[in-house]
Amino acid sequence: MRRLLSAPWVLPVEGPPIPDGALLVADGRIKAVGPRSALRGAAADAPEEAFPGAALLPGLVNVHTHLELSGLRGALPEGRGFLPWALALIERKRTLDAPWYRASVLAGIGALLRAGTTCVGEVTSAGVSPALLRESGLRGVIYWEVLGPDPAEAEAATAKAAAALAALATLLRGSLLTVGLSPHALYSTTPALRAALRRLREIGPWPAAIHAAESREEVDFVREGVGPLWEGLLKPLGVPEPEGHGVGPLALLEAEGWLTPGTVVIHAVQAEAADAARLARTGTAVACCPRSNATLGVGVPPLSALHRAGVRLGLGTDSLASAPSLSLWDEVRAARPLFPELAARDWLRMVTLGGAEVLGLADRTGSLTPGKEADCIAVRIPAGEDPERALLEAASEDAVCFGMVGGRV
Repeated sequence: MRRLLSAPWVLPVEGPPIPDGALLVADGRIKAVGPRSALRGAAADAPEEAFPGAALLPGLVNVHTHLELSGLRGALPEGRGFLPWALALIERKRTLDAPWYRASVLAGIGALLRAGTTCVGEVTSAGVSPALLRESGLRGVIYWEVLGPDPAEAEAATAKAAAALAALATLLRGSLLTVGLSPHALYSTTPALRAALRRLREIGPWPAAIHAAESREEVDFVREGVGPLWEGLLKPLGVPEPEGHGVGPLALLEAEGWLTPGTVVIHAVQAEAADAARLARTGTAVACCPRSNATLGVGVPPLSALHRAGVRLGLGTDSLASAPSLSLWDEVRAARPLFPELAARDWLRMVTLGGAEVLGLADRTGSLTPGKEADCIAVRIPAGEDPERALLEAASEDAVCFGMVGGRV
C-alpha cells in the first residue's frame, strides 16, 4: 500500500530542507520526496498522514550501544577514571543472569525507540540482545564481542567466536540485522587472538568494531606493556606480562590489518593528528560517544579534527552503564558546545546518514532518498526559518511523535 507522509518540513539530509514537504512510501521503500503539492498530485490515491508542527527526517542511527548493560544505569563509579569503572563492571557482571539481561535489553530497546532511533550498532557479550532486537524490528549491525587477554586462550576463544558468528547469522537471517565481529580491545585480546580473529573475519566477511584509543591507560599499555591496566586489571587475572609494541593503539591496529572500510573504531578519544590521517587514509570509521567518555573521565574525542580529516563519523550513546540515556538528542546537546565550529547540518548528518555510513548501511538507510528503505521519524520542532538548528536545539524523546522502519510503523 502506498502512503503519503507530510509535514511543515522534510529534512532529506542528502539535500536541503523542503518546506511543506512530503514523503511517498510504498512496499517499504521511499518512492518520492518533495513538496507536498507535487507529491499529492502524483499520488492522489495514497492516504495521507500529516504531522503538523513537525519535521520528517531519517530515523536516527545510534552507532554504538551495549543494550545488555542497560540495567546498570547509575550503578558504577563515575569520573574516577577508566580502571575503577572497568573493575566495577567486571565485578557486577559476575552477578547477572539471563532474566536480568533480558529485562535490561528490553528497557534499552524501548529507550531507543522512544528517542527516534531506527538503526543501531549493538555489541553483545551475553548473547541476549540479538533475538530481542530481531523481535523489535530495528535495523542495525550486531557485533559479537570477543575477549581473551591470556595467550593460552586464543585457540579456544577463536573457536567459540566462529561458532557464535555462525549461530548469529542463522538467527538473524531474513531480518533487518546483520552480523559483525568485535575483538573487545587491544588490552583484552592478545596479538595471537586478534590474528586468528582477523582470519576468521575475512572468511565471513564480517564487519568489525573495536574499542580503541579510549584512555591514556590504554595508550600506555599498548606502547609499554605496563601501567595501570596491567597492574590493576590483567595481572590479578594471572595473565602473563605482555610486551609493549612501541606504537599507539591505532598505529598497531593498522599494522595488524584491522583498519579497513569495514571497521568501526569505538571512542578514539586519544587519537592524534597522525591517527586522524591514518583513519581517513584507510577508510576506517569512528563511533564517538562523548558523554560516556566524560563519565569515565577519559577526555573529549577529537571530533572536529576527525571531521576535518574526512573520517567517517557517527555518534553513539554507549551503554547506560556509562551514559545517562540512550537518546542521541541528548548526546548531540551535550557535545555541540564542545565543538561550536560544527554546523547543525554536520550534527544532523552524524546521527543519520553518517551513522549509516559507519555501519555500512548507507545504501539502505540514513537519508530520505528515493530507492532507500523507508526508515523515518517525525519530530515536533518550533516554527522558524532554520529547521535543522531548531531540531537540534529542541528535539527530545518527548518530541518524537512517529517512527517507521522499512515501511513498518
